[in-house]
Amino acid sequence: MKNKEKKKGKNKKAEKQLKKGNGKAGKITKPGKLKASTKALRREIQRLTQELQSRDDQLNALMSGQASLPANDDIGLLSQTLHDSSDAGSISERKKIWERHQYLRSCYEKHLEAGLEKVTARHNADQDLRQRYGDDAGYTAEQLDSILS
Repeated sequence: MKNKEKKKGKNKKAEKQLKKGNGKAGKITKPGKLKASTKALRREIQRLTQELQSRDDQLNALMSGQASLPANDDIGLLSQTLHDSSDAGSISERKKIWERHQYLRSCYEKHLEAGLEKVTARHNADQDLRQRYGDDAGYTAEQLDSILS
C-alpha cells in the first residue's frame, strides 16, 4: 500500500507534471498572474528608462555649464593667484615684520630704562625704527600705543 497511497491536492498535480515531462514539480503559474507580472515589469522598465533619461539630461546640462566656465588648467597660475590673494604673506615677509617689531620693542625698553616717559619712549623708538629700516617701517601714534602697551 505504500506505493499506491492516494495523492491529494498540489502533490497530485506535481506528480502529473513530472510524469508529463515538464520537469517542474514546484509552483505552477496561472496565465492571469503571468500577464500581471509582465505588466508590472514593463511599468518598472518604463519608470527606470525615464529616470535614466532625466539623469542623462541633468548630466548634459552640468557638462554644458562646465564648458561655459573658463578652464584654468595651469596649476602654476592658480597657485600664484592663491598666493597673491592671501593676506598672510610669505614667510620671509613675516620674518621681516617680526624682526622690525622686536627691534621697536627693544628700543622702546631702552628708552624707558633711560628714564623717558612712555609717550616719548614710543616716539623715540619709532624714530630709531625709521632710521634703521626706512620711513615705510614706521608706525602711527595709535599703532605704537597698541603695539607697545
